[in-house]
Amino acid sequence: MRDVSDTGVPATPRRFSRRWFIAGLVLLLCAAAAVYVHRQVERLGLCEVSLVSRVPSPDREREAVVYHYDCGATSSAATHVAVLPAGELPRDAGDVLITDHGHAPTPAWTTTGPDVTAAWTDARHLRVTRPPHARVFRAEPRSAGVEIEHLLAPG
Repeated sequence: MRDVSDTGVPATPRRFSRRWFIAGLVLLLCAAAAVYVHRQVERLGLCEVSLVSRVPSPDREREAVVYHYDCGATSSAATHVAVLPAGELPRDAGDVLITDHGHAPTPAWTTTGPDVTAAWTDARHLRVTRPPHARVFRAEPRSAGVEIEHLLAPG
């Protein structure tokens, strides 16, 4: 006969809760391993960086760098924007904007992230324009002492 609690509801067998605990622990370990592997791939420089544009600031001290960042089949190609000291190359994720196509339909031959542009309004203000369909992972309001204005392209 089955155990019944004081409320009249059958008691849950201990084995059931132990199975859920073990399943959750395994899932947590798999997620941690995936994060670790992804960070190691980035750290080792296995992601491909393709420069789209370098836009020098009016004072020539820094550049807005627009680039595609592709870490292979496990992630979608994304467009990044970073504010860097003049002449420096991006090595990892952008500090201003990270965006991809999300679930928007794209032509089969598209292997890069969305078209993004950057333009300086003065030495301390940058305007970044992205398409309205772009999925945004990061859009920072300032970086390296520069105020960032994020706009949507018409269309």
